[in-house]
Amino acid sequence: MFQDWQLAMMEDYGLMDTNTGLINRVARDLAKSPNSVIDTAEFRSACYRCGVDPDSFTQNDLNQLQRKLNELT
Repeated sequence: MFQDWQLAMMEDYGLMDTNTGLINRVARDLAKSPNSVIDTAEFRSACYRCGVDPDSFTQNDLNQLQRKLNELT
């Protein structure tokens, strides 16, 4: 059906509901922000726009989100 590289791209763009896909989805939304610092309200709003529960993020998830944001910006 899909080749491995296609699945990797889908996850990178947040099109899959894997943990990494959800984090990438939120990161891509936050990368559009004009703010250099993301506060809690903006983080939660981005999560809700992306259909992700902000309370489900662990510290490891937040670290991964930060790495993705650094990559995107």
